Amino acid sequence: MNQEKTNQQKGTQPIIQPTRIEERPSFTLAGVSAVTANEAEQAGAGKIGALFDQFFGQNIAGKLGVNIEEAGFYSCYFNYETDDTGLYEIMVSVQVDDVSSIQEGEGIQTFTVPAAKYAVFVTEKGPIIEMVQRTWAAIWEWSRQTGNQRTFTGDFEYYGKESGPTDGQVEIYIAIE
Repeated sequence: MNQEKTNQQKGTQPIIQPTRIEERPSFTLAGVSAVTANEAEQAGAGKIGALFDQFFGQNIAGKLGVNIEEAGFYSCYFNYETDDTGLYEIMVSVQVDDVSSIQEGEGIQTFTVPAAKYAVFVTEKGPIIEMVQRTWAAIWEWSRQTGNQRTFTGDFEYYGKESGPTDGQVEIYIAIE
């Protein structure tokens, strides 16, 4: 009996597999960030929702000269304290080529995502918040399977043209060994 059927019979979610494995060069993101933990997010005391509100409310992409309708935007997870059970920093951001024009004091941070190999997961189409949360839950299960070794150097979600709030789709990149 295959693993997916076994898990479904037990009432658990089937273990998903990445859509693809991809190597990417380093790139720089600029946006707004906060430190949080998955436990706080799941308990309703998280910061991620407010961070997205801040990013869009303050038109961070516009301040950086980036049209997110064309370029998309990112939610990046980095500075992990330990792994997905500890504190980490999240940044809602856009990709930038030149950080020299970013003024200190504007409340905009930068992070250079290191070159890495990524397991790429694509969410189902649907209400974007629900689809992203569901896919992350499946990724946490996937990462606990033998042979799936995360590096926690910088994971990110890419919100492209297919990421509308009610019927969207997002790519989630998990840095792996």
